[in-house]
Amino acid sequence: MDDALLNKVLAKSRNKTIKQDKMRKLEKMEMYLKAGKIASTILKEVRSKIQPGIKYSEICDQIENRIRELGGEPAFPTNICINEIAAHDTARLEDDREVNDGDVVKIDIGVHVDGYIADTAITINFSDYYTTMTNANIEVLNLALKKIRAGESVGEVGNIVHSSALSMGYKVITNLSGHELGQYQIHAGQSVPNTPVNGYIGRFGVGRCYAIEPFLTTNNAAAYVEEIDRVAIFSIIKRKRLKDKVADEFLEKAWERRKTLPFSARWFTDLYDKNEILRALDYLAKNKVIRMYPVLKEATEQVVCQFEHTVLVTERGAIITTI
Repeated sequence: MDDALLNKVLAKSRNKTIKQDKMRKLEKMEMYLKAGKIASTILKEVRSKIQPGIKYSEICDQIENRIRELGGEPAFPTNICINEIAAHDTARLEDDREVNDGDVVKIDIGVHVDGYIADTAITINFSDYYTTMTNANIEVLNLALKKIRAGESVGEVGNIVHSSALSMGYKVITNLSGHELGQYQIHAGQSVPNTPVNGYIGRFGVGRCYAIEPFLTTNNAAAYVEEIDRVAIFSIIKRKRLKDKVADEFLEKAWERRKTLPFSARWFTDLYDKNEILRALDYLAKNKVIRMYPVLKEATEQVVCQFEHTVLVTERGAIITTI
């Protein structure tokens, strides 16, 4: 093959590769945007439906079923975190808990489309006392979102969240942060701090997606969370047969349905009874095959609020997918 023909073939191959890369990027963006649209639609719908007296299980069923109706899948079990509970709480098997008058209710939902995730949260406040704090949380989130663009320091988000919250008379939960999202990954490596950090921790990158989620609490709080002895969310660490028929079968079913994404015991009642599910989960956790996510509460039991959006960074700017 002469040089002219070779160069022509190579140029054609490069152009094809470039076109394929562009298509993949467009498809990826479309899936992020679809997931965000589903999540945004659902939060708007449920805001008025969540009232004192509604059960946690009813909230979770409504949200998770609606995600599927709209063409997505839950990226993680719906989080319902009340008052001092900050994260990782969801309806358990046969859960009779209800929202009460005076509660500060955080609803955190995740949607994925082909693994591309939208993560968003709101606080629904049934206590006039905390209205100012929840309004401040919205303002803090909006200030943080303005800092996100390609090449901007990730650490700057922590500076603005912390300083703006303090200026409004509130503290930020110091050991909870935002995070990068990857395909089938809730936490994809890059953390987005809510407090100042020492040194360089990275910059926002084109084509990457981030969940920005400041948690605010009262000025007299310890302002950090700690684990309590309650677990309702799990994920698979590794696929390993343990020679326990029910546990091994449960693990394979969980992998088929969730891969590495978090799951709830509620999602397997069509296959097993309550005792089988709980025994399998306990056995798999003790053998370090699945990860448990203990419920997190503010250390001094002060009320926590949370608002969150997902942001996709592009060359032309940042797109809030869950707006």
